[in-house]
Amino acid sequence: MNPLKLMTSLMLLLSVSGMVSAESASNPDKITDLLKSRLGGVAVEAPTETPVEGVYQTRFGTKFAYLTGNGRYVFIGDMIDLESQVNLTELSRRGLAKETLKQIPVKDLVVYPAKDETKTVLSIFTDTSCPYCQKLHEEVPELQKAGIEVRYFPFPRGGNRGPGYDALKQVWCGKDRNQTMDIAKKVKSGDLPGSDCEAASIVDQGYVIGNQVGITGTPALFTESGQKLDGYVPYKQLIPMLLGGS
Repeated sequence: MNPLKLMTSLMLLLSVSGMVSAESASNPDKITDLLKSRLGGVAVEAPTETPVEGVYQTRFGTKFAYLTGNGRYVFIGDMIDLESQVNLTELSRRGLAKETLKQIPVKDLVVYPAKDETKTVLSIFTDTSCPYCQKLHEEVPELQKAGIEVRYFPFPRGGNRGPGYDALKQVWCGKDRNQTMDIAKKVKSGDLPGSDCEAASIVDQGYVIGNQVGITGTPALFTESGQKLDGYVPYKQLIPMLLGGS
């Protein structure tokens, strides 16, 4: 389509949605009715206003979507403010991640504190059977020395049938979880405890939370701002990324 015609079509669509949005404004939940009917039993988040008049943001699963005021049209993707160059959807995505990660209290995680002053926190979804998770774990002391606190969340790839599921439970059943994590990731030698304990349930909880924030593999890293970094990042690159206001 000709760019001018495309722009005209988009402007027309937004202007039409703007005319009907006032009708839906008195009952915002109506905006998502058609989307809910098309998605079946999938939960759809209540719509919220965006900076674009007549366009509302909603979420289902890990996807953010934008609905016109009458709920007839939906756009799935990122909304970017071209003037400020801010990705508004990414800001929502980060906010969701920060809130979701709070579902597991810090005391129930495996935490490697920063040495001296804590400058920032790095949350890592990990699987003991993942080679790159093991490689990243070897570099945790470098992160600690740089003032970065590392918090481990369990994420068994493949769920309860995954290769690291039982080992993660053994880690969380340890009296000293840092030690059992070191043993499971082969930076220390020793025996792991049994996997039948109350704390082992955190492994299943971590898997659920990981799926809520869109994790498909490990390691998956989250900065303190909620930004997700997929995959292994060498510490020499990771430290400046984390301490540079990422």
